[in-house]
Amino acid sequence: MAVNTNDPTIRQTNVAVLFGLQVDENTPLALDPTLHAIPVEADSVTYGTPWTQEDSNEATGSYVAGAPLIIGQSTPISFRFRIKGAGPNVVYSSTVKPPHHAVLQAAGWRGQFQAAIAAAVATAGTATSVTLAAGFPGVARALLGSMLLIGAGTGAGSAAAVIEYSAGRVATLADSFTPPLDATTSVSVPASWTYAQTSPSDPASRLVDHPTASVAIYRDGTLANFTAVRGTISLEGSSAKPGYGTFNGTGIFAGRVDAAIPGNIVIASHSAPVLVQGADVSQAALLNRRKCSLSAWSLDPGSQIENIDDPNTPFGFGPGQITDRKSMLKVNPLATLVANRDTISDIGNGVRMPAMLRHGSVVGNRWALVVPLAQPVTLEAEQRGKLMADGTTLQCLPNGKDAVTRDTDRVLVFY
Repeated sequence: MAVNTNDPTIRQTNVAVLFGLQVDENTPLALDPTLHAIPVEADSVTYGTPWTQEDSNEATGSYVAGAPLIIGQSTPISFRFRIKGAGPNVVYSSTVKPPHHAVLQAAGWRGQFQAAIAAAVATAGTATSVTLAAGFPGVARALLGSMLLIGAGTGAGSAAAVIEYSAGRVATLADSFTPPLDATTSVSVPASWTYAQTSPSDPASRLVDHPTASVAIYRDGTLANFTAVRGTISLEGSSAKPGYGTFNGTGIFAGRVDAAIPGNIVIASHSAPVLVQGADVSQAALLNRRKCSLSAWSLDPGSQIENIDDPNTPFGFGPGQITDRKSMLKVNPLATLVANRDTISDIGNGVRMPAMLRHGSVVGNRWALVVPLAQPVTLEAEQRGKLMADGTTLQCLPNGKDAVTRDTDRVLVFY
């Protein structure tokens, strides 16, 4: 039988995604394969069509239905990616960013660069806080969500997440130190990017905090383009494995053509860091300042995209808008004695606690999820092999704004 060479098949995993932020909702970005390509899981990339249909209810004089009504819709776009830094031993700057910077921004996670602060000896400390020297910022919440590196003195070798920071330079930590930190503790801040979501109070700030993106999806000889893309990102991971983000968004379809994947495409292809303490002093997973022997974790953003009806557009819908959220963190630490952890009582008493998940230890390719204030709301008994685990869901709570007006319910830090 002769092969039909005029109808080639499309292979799912021969795919590349370009993702870049637009200057405004109405101006598509000219995507550059050397600048805007992002690493994604090859089998995770999906997109829909700009059309849907409604059944006809018109009488036809027979049992046969009338012609369907074809109507426009916002186009769904989804992909999954491993969370990673800019690269091993890469130093962050205002222009050197994590590879999924644009994706986080289009999901409402506003990025903020923090320049490195040189090591200096603390003026005081406790088990859960440290008072930093005069060279550190004297602005409330300026370092919230950042990592403090302890290079010498008490706590040497640790990396501690900041869950609160005062104008008096007191950093409250997600960790608990024994012996307590003190005036021998030498602390520095690495160059880093933090990402936190916002609650824009007016249209101008919404366009800055919730930018839209242009997206190009190349797949085995085809190219689909989308503009005005916004979305949400859910996070998940497991012990000794990378963390993953899943982007679910909508955009406006901008055409599909035959086109080869660019030959000059540049993608951050280094390995993603994993959730493991390894040889580090600091533990990788903490809940209420105690080690959390979890098998799996997830963060549901609790938000969605509201698609806007607008007849003055090609398909009758304008750019989607990010709405309110209720973020839920799930972990499943091994069950233990009530004296060690009493989640049932914590739920009943409305106890609030910090949580932290730290991935990797190599400069430029390490990151952490920092939840300054989480309240457990449900507990389910789980089995992990022959052992019992506490499937715990915690709601991430706001505690005001940080120094750059972002919400404080959860922070991603790349350092």
